[in-house]
Amino acid sequence: MAKKPAVSDEQITRALALYAVMVGHVLANPQRWLGLDDEPPPSASFPLKALDALRDRAFGDVTPASEHWGDLPVQKRVDWWVTRIGISAGLAAAAPRFAGALADRIPLQAALGASAAGLSVCATAREHGKAEPADWVPLLAQVLFDRQLTAAAPVVPTAEEAEQELNAADETEAEASAVAKVGRGAARAARTLWRLARAFLGVNALLDERPRGGLFSRLVAKVPVVGVAGGWLDERGGIRKASRETIALLG
Repeated sequence: MAKKPAVSDEQITRALALYAVMVGHVLANPQRWLGLDDEPPPSASFPLKALDALRDRAFGDVTPASEHWGDLPVQKRVDWWVTRIGISAGLAAAAPRFAGALADRIPLQAALGASAAGLSVCATAREHGKAEPADWVPLLAQVLFDRQLTAAAPVVPTAEEAEQELNAADETEAEASAVAKVGRGAARAARTLWRLARAFLGVNALLDERPRGGLFSRLVAKVPVVGVAGGWLDERGGIRKASRETIALLG
């Protein structure tokens, strides 16, 4: 008799359906949910001004809010999202790595990484014409968990339920703020990612299957303080890999 999976397809489908609807809100308004659009005040520190310059150079003038967004090639639009998610969500997911290897003991650490990679999956699918959250669920299962779902089509939560989940405040809010010390925009991205990550708490056993960066970045991530840099390279690599795998599945 075949061994029953520790996490059923039905559990995965429920978790990813809620996650996908919440991500739909995030992608529709990245400034609100992912931050990094706030201009630093004249008195801002050098690191904040440097981050602002990096943001302006990376994102350019044409964004999803621009009337010329649709004129860009699909891959250019995907690359914009991968960069945006890598800077904002990637940094938020890597922030607990300030503690080095101890971050592995934080229950939400793996969920944060999966959440950041999942944003990339949904954004990539969206730019390739798969705009409904229900369309993202099987893609998320394959890319994040290496599972092909056999469960029925998900019962997608309503927009109101997703909005309520995204706006919910609990004890993770203080933790998210504590690890986001680089400004209001970064704190906003951290809060959003922590809220999205909660959707994965019921499928913890699968989170080690999520896309990751290279081995070197993972080793650096285990070193206290500098682990943030290694963690960011790890998460950014996972975000890029998730996008590439999504394109291959859609291909």
